Amino acid sequence: MSTTTTLIHRAYAGPVEWWRDTLVYEVVSPELGAEQLGDLGNVCEHVVSLGFGAVLIRPSRLATSTDIAEFRRFADRAHEQGLRVIVRISGALGPVTGLHAHEANPILVGEERGFEGLVERAGCFLAAGADGVDLGTIIPPEVWDQSDLQRLSNYFTLMQSLLAQHVPDGTLGADVSASYPDALRHHLQDDWLHHLRDDRLMLSRWDPQSLTDAITHSLREHDRFGAAPVWRFLPGYRLVDRANPGDGSRWFETAPDPELRRRALALQALVLALPGSVYLRQGDEIGLPDADKPTDPLALAELVQTQAASQGTQFGSPLATVRHATYVRHEHHLAAAPFAFVQGLDWSPRDVLTALTRDVLVLVNTSSRALLLPEHAEVLLSSAQLGQDGDNLVVPPATTVWAAAATVA
Repeated sequence: MSTTTTLIHRAYAGPVEWWRDTLVYEVVSPELGAEQLGDLGNVCEHVVSLGFGAVLIRPSRLATSTDIAEFRRFADRAHEQGLRVIVRISGALGPVTGLHAHEANPILVGEERGFEGLVERAGCFLAAGADGVDLGTIIPPEVWDQSDLQRLSNYFTLMQSLLAQHVPDGTLGADVSASYPDALRHHLQDDWLHHLRDDRLMLSRWDPQSLTDAITHSLREHDRFGAAPVWRFLPGYRLVDRANPGDGSRWFETAPDPELRRRALALQALVLALPGSVYLRQGDEIGLPDADKPTDPLALAELVQTQAASQGTQFGSPLATVRHATYVRHEHHLAAAPFAFVQGLDWSPRDVLTALTRDVLVLVNTSSRALLLPEHAEVLLSSAQLGQDGDNLVVPPATTVWAAAATVA
């Protein structure tokens, strides 16, 4: 069998602005006010320990007219740790696709108020030290008749002006759904957002063709308009039964625990190998299921800190894997690397996803059986513990492996 390598993304060799390759730690809860923000200081140290470069928060309960000093103190602490701070000022709290798309889904909570109010709010945060503004999940016109693409474009232009005024190298970001391609292309072509995240990977099925299509389409769409690739594999809200964006066939809907947890960790390892930037939600780095995440932001932060202290000393734990992935990603310059899919390796069957990013071969075992790596394979990391069969390492189902490409070719 001949080996075929299909290049879908070329190496980036342009200016290296910080937002092109940063890893963003997303504090998802919108329930942040001045008091909670003041108690979140330890989060910054945790984010730095992961190897991430930015933290995203949504302080919707913070009144900018009276409590902006508390945000400034948080931003100062983050900057002292070498982190950028991105502030989410709006966004849907549930899915905009799937069975629940047309249900009540507020995009403004707490102190967030209307079009003009959000522009003013963004300006306050940027003046107080924010390095970027995030608009959260944008509801497409097909779902909400009050969502007007031209008005949104005008809104983005005002936001860009604020960035130019306060933080010339700042970012503007948002989530959109690839289920509504016209809206996605409009935002890519007409609204130059630094981080425009789509949900293709999140809504993929658990098979190599679906994952390949999701990554290929997202990269080609962003490359077509000169936009930086940016990834997430889970939504910006809690993925629970009452907020399920799937249709019954998605990767998170077709497996029981504990395989579902293994799939999530495998996809997490996959996205950390992809070119561009990556968003990871608070708690995902320790493999915490959404159903187990407290809604209170301080309770979640405390739970993450406790489990991180335990996992930090465990070889192969979800936390240790994320930390090592960010290290390898940096050492091999994967954020700016070319990306290609590989087929026809004599040891890798067709129902396994195999990709090449610079000198790292990434394998996701989407099959239902274990896979033997070549005898001299040098494994850089794995999302789960590997087995042993004589001189060969064994990759269990629902596991991602990064290997030195020269040792498995």
